Amino acid sequence: MTDVPRSEAEIFADLENLCGTAGYIHLLADLVFRNTFVRFADQIKSEDFRESYRRDHLIRTELSTLHGLMVKQKIDFVVPTPEQMAILRGRTMEVLEELHHSLSGSLTAPRETTTIQDPTDIDLKRGESLREPMFYASESAYCSQYRDLAPLKYKADDQWMQAKRGFTIDQAAKIGRAIVEIERTRLEDLYNAPHSGIPDSFTPLPGFTFTSGEILESVDEKESTITNVLNAFCVLEGERNDAFQTLNDFNLVNAKPIIIGQPGTYILFQAYSFYEALYESPFYWMIKDDSYRDTAFKHRGDFTEEFSAKCLARVFGEKHTHSNVIIEENAATTAGEIDNLILFGNRAIVVQVKSKRLTLEARKGNDGAIQKDFSASIADSYHQALECAAHLLRRDMRFVNKNGKQIKLPHLKKIYLLCLVSDHYPSLSFQVGRFLAPVISKEIPAPFVADVFTLDVMTEMLDSPLHLLSYVDRRTAYGDRVIAGHELTNLACHLISNLWLSDSTDVMWVTDEICGSLNAAIAVRRDGVPGERTPPGILTLMKGSAYDRLVSQLDNDPRGDLVDLGMMLLKMSSESASQLSQGLEYVREQARATREHSNVTMGSGKDSGITVHCRYRPNPESPRLLQEHVLAKKYQQKAPSWFGIGIHPEDGSLLYGYNAEFEWEENAELEEASRSLSSDLGIQFVDGKPRKRKVGRNDPCPCGSGKKFKKCHLNNGGIR
Repeated sequence: MTDVPRSEAEIFADLENLCGTAGYIHLLADLVFRNTFVRFADQIKSEDFRESYRRDHLIRTELSTLHGLMVKQKIDFVVPTPEQMAILRGRTMEVLEELHHSLSGSLTAPRETTTIQDPTDIDLKRGESLREPMFYASESAYCSQYRDLAPLKYKADDQWMQAKRGFTIDQAAKIGRAIVEIERTRLEDLYNAPHSGIPDSFTPLPGFTFTSGEILESVDEKESTITNVLNAFCVLEGERNDAFQTLNDFNLVNAKPIIIGQPGTYILFQAYSFYEALYESPFYWMIKDDSYRDTAFKHRGDFTEEFSAKCLARVFGEKHTHSNVIIEENAATTAGEIDNLILFGNRAIVVQVKSKRLTLEARKGNDGAIQKDFSASIADSYHQALECAAHLLRRDMRFVNKNGKQIKLPHLKKIYLLCLVSDHYPSLSFQVGRFLAPVISKEIPAPFVADVFTLDVMTEMLDSPLHLLSYVDRRTAYGDRVIAGHELTNLACHLISNLWLSDSTDVMWVTDEICGSLNAAIAVRRDGVPGERTPPGILTLMKGSAYDRLVSQLDNDPRGDLVDLGMMLLKMSSESASQLSQGLEYVREQARATREHSNVTMGSGKDSGITVHCRYRPNPESPRLLQEHVLAKKYQQKAPSWFGIGIHPEDGSLLYGYNAEFEWEENAELEEASRSLSSDLGIQFVDGKPRKRKVGRNDPCPCGSGKKFKKCHLNNGGIR
């Protein structure tokens, strides 16, 4: 006889009773200590995050749930015995696991089986099916982002904050830093103190405890300011979190993560929760003031637009970044507006920003609320961006920047739609795949939907035009064929292995474990932790090579043909990039050794390739000869496109280039020209030396001259 599963309400009530146990606060401190800190030696590394992805690892929302249930009753600070702690810990983990299973519902296999039910029986658009991925979704922002962006978000509201709350958000962020540093030092001391074993009475709770006097010693702020900040983010005496009756109800500790400890002390369990509250809560304070409500909404929208423009401008430069673009049908009629527009070569990025959050009703699984929230935050943004992109392609309107000056539009080959939300939107990518039906064309792929935190990290790690465009191009081409808990997971995968899917791959699941190297890099960059600033992978593998130097030369050149070439190069596998790099070096060596012309060709997939010319003495005829060679090779391979470049024999710098991109058609002249070319797609290099099939004396010379090999390059080493 099998046990009847308990309802979610019964499980939640059981969890609440556990959290009200005498001394539970010490277990909570222990759970936070075990589950939210990353321990490392001299330098932080990817492997230091492995524990964070264990199945029994508790995430922040689970810990906040325990915290919220604990403060519903008066806290008893008695220290449990080790045996009592063990029992409490075991029971807590059991109930949390039962809760997870209850939330998962039809998405999870029964415990006695290994497979889920027929997926055709699961309606992934129903609210009940979305509650689990919403609650257990990956965090959309790093702690350091909430900390650093909150003062920027509310900078325009300083006057209101000072008048109504007695502090600015910048001051609150400084006080938060002081609290975190006090706790970090104290926890390190506690962790390192018991060298001869942990005493029975050990509890990490003192490590999360601080006083206002300790903060006063650490920051140059008035005592009244510190008190005001603590009161704003502290569960005060008499507050009992009564509204927290079900898992998705408002949880007071998310807005007020600090609690009062023993007399004269305060407790903060999670720095992340404090900084998230700092980023999100002030807006709700402001909109309760009817006289300031409209101003608060305007400032929130302005921040999101301005910050996203700042992120994109640090990659593409101010020249290519246009904000608040108006689309005019005529002087009196406006056809649309683009929050931010990037124009770079023959590519464009249309950015539309929304400041709509997922409501509590949606988090509870209310189908209507979920659809309404998604429509207001994502669908409307997408359709607006799509309409603007259509005007860009047709070039049928005037595009005017925020200064009233008309923007000169290039002929665009591809337009990417970037739909941004300003706050954490749980399980965003999952919902996009379920609710959005994009209209996809060759020129306008599926939209890239993310939050501003993801954009911030993307433009931090992929800080050059080609690298960012290449990732956006890849990500939008795949749509929902790539499934991950969050877009940062996809970015981490790309940084490691150049995100790529073959045509035969239906779907790829990317798990959170891959984020370790990105997490480490962000900790180094944003928190000053010792370690490597760049994850090992696509940004480091070919560093300093001829391939890397070529990409670097192309990277900031907005000419359309060169953007196309750069995008093709960045799609190469590491093996292909290595082969091309060796080919670039080899043709330079050959040109210098023979004092003549040398070239190499390499295919890149079935649709494209590249031919490299290196002449010892480049002359005005060199670009024409390259063009003829490229056209003949493209024709021979029946490829839609083919690239050609000429490089300098001394330093390998790019001298000229050519891009042939058009559909293949039968052509007698090109047919004749292609006969003199080898049908090979170049050579293979081993340790910098070519390895290829032997060319016969009477074969066409691989250089493309049209002469026989014996009468051309048989004795002077030129290669094809």
